[in-house]
Amino acid sequence: MGRYSRLRHIQTLDPERDYEEIFQLVTRYEFPWDYNQGYSFAFVTDFAIPSITQSLAATGEFAHHGMKRFDDTMLFPYEAHRAGLESRYGRDVVRALNNIHSHYEISNEDYLHILTGHLVSAVTWINSYSWRKLSPSETHALVLAHRRLGELMGIKNIPVDYAGFAAWLESDLEERAAWHCANREMAMNAIRIIAALCPRGLRFLSTRSVMALIDEPTRKVLDLPAVPAWFATTVRWGLRTRGRLVRLLPPRPTSRAYARSPQTYPLGWTLDQLGPRHLAEPGGRR
Repeated sequence: MGRYSRLRHIQTLDPERDYEEIFQLVTRYEFPWDYNQGYSFAFVTDFAIPSITQSLAATGEFAHHGMKRFDDTMLFPYEAHRAGLESRYGRDVVRALNNIHSHYEISNEDYLHILTGHLVSAVTWINSYSWRKLSPSETHALVLAHRRLGELMGIKNIPVDYAGFAAWLESDLEERAAWHCANREMAMNAIRIIAALCPRGLRFLSTRSVMALIDEPTRKVLDLPAVPAWFATTVRWGLRTRGRLVRLLPPRPTSRAYARSPQTYPLGWTLDQLGPRHLAEPGGRR
């Protein structure tokens, strides 16, 4: 298999019909690291919206069970998409997620902000730092996969294409992003969680690197310290260099799809383990 063989196969598929297959190829074979980095980055920038900050701060999950909260948030969509959103298990995963959310008051705008933010952040990361940019078919498949998950979660007014997702997110940030006393604490909680995924000796550097990638308006709203311009340039250069090096490597073998290995569940997990412990209910097994 050549470096671009999988892309050529993807180009033979119809994203309207085959978006779940394309989503799997993109996120588990072509760009697993980059997709997850971009998706995770939105955990920090979500806190530019005060209502999101207040909702998540009120649960105490990020402050007291941060790594579990991060792992669970990453595992719910991973599990749903891995099985297929239309599969019985995929629906069980979404039903479990909806049950957890039903215990909190969350506006449609906040749901939609998180959905759009994570998609746009992942696409932007891949196109900026990975070994190649997404093709139009891949981008559209990612949009449709996120749209379908959003629909199953009951989210309303979801944009229909990537331009719509990006425009909605930009408009929402312009209208609702604002300083809040809890922004910095929650953003730093998220940054520390991401940094904790790195080897201990690199955690300080990782923390500064995440801050270096945040745009200036968002950084001010989050009340995070400024990072020297030379350092931000170096971080971006390093990420792009990594992408160029990955381009020279052989593609991920078909037999070795990316699989999550969360710190919270080193021996594996079951669906009933995901979510706040006090809301845990019996569920399906991984």
